[in-house]
Amino acid sequence: MLTANMQLPMSIHLLDLFGTAVFALTGALRALTKKLDLMGAVVLAIVTALGGGMMRDALLGRHPPAAFVDEVYLLIAIFTGIAAFFWGRQIREQESWLIIFDAIGLGVFTLVGAWIADQAGLGVTGIIFIAMLTATGGGVLRAMLVAEIPFMLKKEIYASASLIGAASFLLFDYLNFSIGLIIWAVVLITIGIRLISWRYNYNLPK
Repeated sequence: MLTANMQLPMSIHLLDLFGTAVFALTGALRALTKKLDLMGAVVLAIVTALGGGMMRDALLGRHPPAAFVDEVYLLIAIFTGIAAFFWGRQIREQESWLIIFDAIGLGVFTLVGAWIADQAGLGVTGIIFIAMLTATGGGVLRAMLVAEIPFMLKKEIYASASLIGAASFLLFDYLNFSIGLIIWAVVLITIGIRLISWRYNYNLPK
């Protein structure tokens, strides 16, 4: 297990903020697709961007949740939701650049979730579960709010990419790889699996 109280590098923190904005954008775009009003766009932006992290913090007993400790995350989600409502109507949810950005968010959120779970002293199963929850929980909540089957349950390799990324975190930690290598390997593996599966239309069996 990694040494307690280790801090993630600033580059990962910045990517975490970027991922928050991208997830908020996908939530707001879904609100536009469903013809919701401005409040609906902001709510879906916040839920998509921060829902997974809030559920993670609730399960781990981290109070207040990280999104309220550092309000930059909440502000990013709110302003992204507002901006998307007024200026994002020409953006399609399947834009290639948006999928790439979303994959970056998935990778970073997987790492952050695994890191926090490890620092909390969880075992193998707990770390994998918390990592996946952090990365995909917001999308599940968004789908529930608009009465849809969550994206990760019906097509494409999404949650599975997060699972493999979390498993790589555990493997590399067990092999005593350097902290920097663990961090970037987890992010890049998760991103790579997500984008390769999207590019070549790989799906889990139905």
